[in-house]
Amino acid sequence: MSVTDQKDGQHSLSREWLVAQIVVGGGVLVAILAVAYFGWVQPIMQQRDAASRAQLLASESAAAATLFCTSGLAAAQNYGIVPPYGQLVGHNIYLTRTRGRYVCVAATHATRYLVAIDLFCHDLKNKRCISLFSVTQANGNVLYQRQS
Repeated sequence: MSVTDQKDGQHSLSREWLVAQIVVGGGVLVAILAVAYFGWVQPIMQQRDAASRAQLLASESAAAATLFCTSGLAAAQNYGIVPPYGQLVGHNIYLTRTRGRYVCVAATHATRYLVAIDLFCHDLKNKRCISLFSVTQANGNVLYQRQS
């Protein structure tokens, strides 16, 4: 091997070594950026998204609960069981042991009523999806119960 061949070989090796350093350095930089994004930025964004989704769900759930209980109370008032001046107490819906049956609380100045409502489908605006099951006073007196 001649001296020029050795110099050309070393020059080629130095270029390959430079390219290898650039590739490894770029890979390390990409890895650091990926760790920073997936380990720090993305979890923060996911927390914000989850918080906004939870807030939206809560507001939609409250509106649906109000619509559901209002429909049940209206049915009880139409049957003449609860006086027309009866109003819902809060926006809470209580679960029962029967699937699809929920209880809302209504009140007048004299007493409270537990209005049990059956939900047959998810369209709360459709009157056929909601059926009054029973109305019970707070003291346990059953004022109405649908015969199944």
